[in-house]
Amino acid sequence: MAIVTHQNADPDALCSGYALALLLRGLKRRTVVHLITPEGISRVTKRVVNHLRMSRYHPESLDEYDIVFTVDANTLSQLGEYGIRLRDYGGEAIVVDHHAPDPRTLKISSHAVVDDKALSTCQIVYSLYKELRIPVSRRAAWALFLGIAYDTRHFALATSEIFRIAGDLVERGVDAGKAIRLLQIPITESERMARLKGAQRLRVTRAGRWVLASTYVGSHQASVARSLIMLGADVAMVSGGKKGEVQLSLRSTQDFYDRTGIHLGRDIARPVGELIHGAGGGHAISSGIRGRDEEKSALAKCVQVLTEELRNRHNLFRASMIVDATIKP
Repeated sequence: MAIVTHQNADPDALCSGYALALLLRGLKRRTVVHLITPEGISRVTKRVVNHLRMSRYHPESLDEYDIVFTVDANTLSQLGEYGIRLRDYGGEAIVVDHHAPDPRTLKISSHAVVDDKALSTCQIVYSLYKELRIPVSRRAAWALFLGIAYDTRHFALATSEIFRIAGDLVERGVDAGKAIRLLQIPITESERMARLKGAQRLRVTRAGRWVLASTYVGSHQASVARSLIMLGADVAMVSGGKKGEVQLSLRSTQDFYDRTGIHLGRDIARPVGELIHGAGGGHAISSGIRGRDEEKSALAKCVQVLTEELRNRHNLFRASMIVDATIKP
């Protein structure tokens, strides 16, 4: 069997895959499960790998596996080269994810274990342990706790159910304080510069009561988007790319989602992904897009789709007032 995460795997992707591998081995002892991480893992995830001492694989083909699972990835484009290989794969494919499902991904899958109300894919894997009555080992508990902590922003977004699960995992041997410290890494020089450049190129759109911030940078798009939310934006859209390939990171406040009902993954990322000949998806307040376009053009399309969605839903404004907030050196 193989378990494939999304590109540049974050702790939820990697840990849900690792815990799922342990679950599959618990169901059948001699089962061989390979964890595949396309195009590497994120910086914080490397700390998790070193702690859990897990092995990762990068096979040339998926044909040697009788079953392939995908975790924490709702579009095939998020699987990188393995997205193409999965399209041609003749075996059984199973999707395990907590994002709003993408129809094209579901089309190639045999089964789907999807719950877009779950706050992390690790939460879904935890529920599988309970449903199948497989004991959660100490290693699995560490993985599940780390993935849940990461995707809930160190439990800032946690529900009572999440705290109940976290308590159970702590009872199984997880040191909660050590786990949280493991996920905390200082900002790098390149990330710091990306945030500053993003602020320097910032454009602000006022859509009724909402402040929409958009900018472009060469790297660290997700980090820049988060920083713009911290600066005061209700929605942040950040693009970046080269040679016609572009990726965008979108973030919003919980208040924006609660009051507008606009789900960034379903209502914005997915249609914009189609507009730029790629794919998009994600959570209600956090999503991503990959496609073929220039970074400024893709960003303009994203702003347009969002403002039109606001206009259609709420008739909050007749026209967007765009203010150039570029900071002069």
